[in-house]
Amino acid sequence: MSGYRDSAHCIQGFNLLILDIDDGNTTEELIDLLLGKYTYLLYHTKRSTEAAPRFRVIMPMSHVLKLNESNYAEFMQNVYSWLPFSCDEQTSQRSRKWLTCKKTYSYNSGELIDVLPFIPKTKEAEKRKKIFNDSLSLSNLERWFVSNSEEGNRSNQLIKYGLALVDANQDLNTVQDKVISLNNKLPNPLPEIELLKTIMVTVANRIHKRDTQQKEEA
Repeated sequence: MSGYRDSAHCIQGFNLLILDIDDGNTTEELIDLLLGKYTYLLYHTKRSTEAAPRFRVIMPMSHVLKLNESNYAEFMQNVYSWLPFSCDEQTSQRSRKWLTCKKTYSYNSGELIDVLPFIPKTKEAEKRKKIFNDSLSLSNLERWFVSNSEEGNRSNQLIKYGLALVDANQDLNTVQDKVISLNNKLPNPLPEIELLKTIMVTVANRIHKRDTQQKEEA
């Protein structure tokens, strides 16, 4: 506005959620696994390498929001605490400039992300904050799957959780222990025998495929 790009000169109104993921551990496959139900555009940023991938994820929002500088920063912190992977939290300024890059990109068509629970000082935000505080003993990844697990989709969410751990390069015994542990934290956990006969079979197959691919690339 008026030739200035800073928080004091921002034009009100935004409808895109932009995430900067540069921890070097999160993969494109993991992002798709976790955010696959939403509409998003993902692209590799300029400094992204095969050894240390860096992504930017752009998600169209369910509503156009008009927030002042402090509320915008709090809104983004609420989003960061909800996500199951790490983001660059230094990018929470509403005046930030985002550069495009000619590296690879992918697009996913799904739901628009509902941003109402992240708006500061609202009933939805307070409800979400209470859920967060009640689950402080859980990791971000565990919290993500617990909050998204319902009676009819527990098995599917536990499979996704197991595959996310595989993508993080964890071994079979570690993944099995963590899947069983998370299942026990659900309101209505699945029978352990069901986990071993279904979910862990899928996980074991994925680990075999991962390890085989890694050996071929070595």
